[in-house]
Amino acid sequence: MIRRTAGIAAAAVLTATLLAGCASGPTDEDRAGWDDWARQLTGANGMGVSGRMAVEVGDDDGVRMDLASPTATDAVELRCIGADRARFTLHYEGTGGEASATQDIVCHNGDPRTPIAIPTSVGSLSALTAVATSPDGEGVWVVLPQLSPR
Repeated sequence: MIRRTAGIAAAAVLTATLLAGCASGPTDEDRAGWDDWARQLTGANGMGVSGRMAVEVGDDDGVRMDLASPTATDAVELRCIGADRARFTLHYEGTGGEASATQDIVCHNGDPRTPIAIPTSVGSLSALTAVATSPDGEGVWVVLPQLSPR
């Protein structure tokens, strides 16, 4: 009976070791694919910012987009890939003032998400700064301004 238990324990250790080897995380190829995904989204209409996830947000973190002229923008669409969830930190500057916000989302492998409203007090958007974090610092994010229909 002792030998059988030792054999079962050895098999369990071997299985756990093999499974741990399979869960090594994203590859350089995965990361390159995420970067391409972000470039395609932000390059589609020339409006948007993107970056790699961070674990924590520092004072100098963030990607800034300055618009050539203030633009009527109602919302931003937040997307992420390579992580399960992300926390976005956003700072808006516009003709009416400035506002900051944080928003947690589930990434859903980069699928489109419901746009998040920009505070109306901002007015027409002139600049946007964004950064996103994930628990392990993996993944890529994009913020896509949604122009007001006029």
